[in-house]
Amino acid sequence: MKVLAILGSPIRKRNSETLTKKVVESLKNHISKDETIEVDLLSVQNLKISPCVACDRCTRIKGCVFQDDMTHLYKAFNDSDIILFSSPLYFNSLSAQAKAIIDRCQAIFSSKYVLKDPMIDRDRKRLGLFISTAGVDMNDDPELFNGTLPVMDLFFRSINTEYVGNLFVGNVDQVKVMDNPEALDSAKDWARILAGKYKEI
Repeated sequence: MKVLAILGSPIRKRNSETLTKKVVESLKNHISKDETIEVDLLSVQNLKISPCVACDRCTRIKGCVFQDDMTHLYKAFNDSDIILFSSPLYFNSLSAQAKAIIDRCQAIFSSKYVLKDPMIDRDRKRLGLFISTAGVDMNDDPELFNGTLPVMDLFFRSINTEYVGNLFVGNVDQVKVMDNPEALDSAKDWARILAGKYKEI
């Protein structure tokens, strides 16, 4: 099992990262003894990714004009079985650093639908989970995370990944994830769900 975990927060060791790592840790409890799990854990803090400038080069030549850390991510998307993408909620959307990764998937989109020469294996089965946290209590704003949904839906479709679901936790300004047993249990539950679906692939 190959797992790609993208930590989309510009701040390390906070809530969305804690949840992501709990999912990864819990996945290890749901694989068979003779199977290994390979984890590629990447933080946007350590990635150099230029924003998409809509130059349209990817509609003429396969790939992206920028040669940066997205080169590794393009390959990682292709090779992964499970993709965990996390970001805190910033202005009802993803962090700028996380969104830059998604915007650069335009190269994958163009390779599939314009050039008809996909950068990604469209037949490989992949599973995707979006993880996000917010300072606001979800009880006060039930639609808190709605702005992220179309973005993540298009992202996972662009990389030919089944969008399995979302792990949303609010009220982290008052209760940090590490102090929230219910949130940590939800991460464990998602690990079980992902592992179960992986076995069906």
